[in-house]
Amino acid sequence: MPRELVLHAAEALFADASTPTAVSMDDIAAAAGVGKGTLFRAFGSRDGLLDAVFAARLNPLRAEIARVGSPIGPQIPPADRVVGLLELLLVFKLDNPRLIAARELSGSSLLRAPHYRWVHEFLRALIEETGTPSTSADYAAHLLLNGLRADLISELLASGTTREQLLRELTRTSLRLLE
Repeated sequence: MPRELVLHAAEALFADASTPTAVSMDDIAAAAGVGKGTLFRAFGSRDGLLDAVFAARLNPLRAEIARVGSPIGPQIPPADRVVGLLELLLVFKLDNPRLIAARELSGSSLLRAPHYRWVHEFLRALIEETGTPSTSADYAAHLLLNGLRADLISELLASGTTREQLLRELTRTSLRLLE
């Protein structure tokens, strides 16, 4: 089974879906040209498949974080890296609302998902570098990431908040939390 083909098929189906629940494992298997059992053996569950799509989508972000010269690269001050990381995550979520909602609203714990754990750990470490006490860096990272939940973003957009306003408020709130 070509893993990339399955991930691409799943991503395309979620992008075109009317709702996050509209895409089934049967749909993904058919689009990828594999059997449904093959998907379950490879990914374990729908959430496992969505986690794999997220992991593939986060790889460029991981590369950007490590790239010298990047707006969130290692040479940038930690507080600016926190804001930059959160802005990239917000834009990713704004650009992929159905995919994000499918995983975040699935019912299984997002806190245990590998992509969430990786982003949380990286964000927590950056917050510690800003001088925030380590006992609150963990909690602060969870607070900031939960401010990027798909349902919250959807609600804010539905109430008239623009992308630009979301980005501004995210920056302002993040910097205040780091004071």
